[in-house]
Amino acid sequence: MLGGTGFVGRHVALRLADAGWDVTVASRGETAIPSELIDLRHVAVDRSTSEGLKSVTSEGLDVLVDVIPYEIDDADRLLELRDNVGSIVAISTASVYADEAGNTLDEATESFPRMPVPIHETQLRAEPGDETYSTKKVAIEDILLNEAEFPVTVIRPCAIYGPGARHCREWFFVKRVLDHRPRVVLAHKGESVFHTTSVHNLAEMVRLASERPGTRVLNCGDPDPPSVRKIASLIASFLEHDWEEVLVPATLSAQPFLDNPWGVPGSWVLDTSLSHQELGFVPVATYDKAVAETVNSILKTVSKSGVEAFSTAIAYLPRAFDYEAEDVLARSLNERRRS
Repeated sequence: MLGGTGFVGRHVALRLADAGWDVTVASRGETAIPSELIDLRHVAVDRSTSEGLKSVTSEGLDVLVDVIPYEIDDADRLLELRDNVGSIVAISTASVYADEAGNTLDEATESFPRMPVPIHETQLRAEPGDETYSTKKVAIEDILLNEAEFPVTVIRPCAIYGPGARHCREWFFVKRVLDHRPRVVLAHKGESVFHTTSVHNLAEMVRLASERPGTRVLNCGDPDPPSVRKIASLIASFLEHDWEEVLVPATLSAQPFLDNPWGVPGSWVLDTSLSHQELGFVPVATYDKAVAETVNSILKTVSKSGVEAFSTAIAYLPRAFDYEAEDVLARSLNERRRS
């Protein structure tokens, strides 16, 4: 497994091991092996070279799981393993999708894509290229699906969460509770739905795809994905915190300090039915149950390392904790309602 010591990789590795697979975890070897993976075989590999990958697969692999194919060259080097690999399972992303006008999440700050609900695997995608994370993923998908001489399953998750994540969206609300915020201010009245994917559901889908090789593309997401308002409520309730909900209408929502990690002007919901048809996939986690494990993991990390451990969790939202601006807007909305 490539990228097996990271957040997603370690959960996938453990799920495969629990299912009876003989798992070899491959990483750059620059950090200590996570304690939960200590009983698995580990190898250091430089995936940027063909020789590095071939050295790992020289004895032959039934399945190669690639959690971190980021660069287009990564896909080209995977093709060179055709004599040593039975099949590949590659993790892509739901951000590859585009609407009829070609709009994607990469340009969402300017023109949010108008997507069908739900989004099927056959939906249009961004143009392949090396410009952005999403366009690179499209290019990687095309190479693997069209040129590989072995079965390839591409999995497209969305908004992954779970215990051990450092770049976790849930920090947005957990920090507010830790800061004793009396209110939570939600853009688009908190109705936005950005499909969540439990790392446990993703790991289970990888397991099934590994056991049933084939060439296909599958969405991966939780059943009944929650709205932003629901996420805020679940986290606050779990932490026994009460706050006033300030539901901001769409006309006032296009302000940077109102951005949140799931805050889309509408819905970004995946059609996940094909995974059941292809693999017999049944979700092993729902957000309302699984989020508690994620929140507990955040609290444990904060207790050990302080809030600085999540300084980059949602760094792409520079005004995520601009409480002063939120309070000014909340007072303004309350004054409007009274007048």
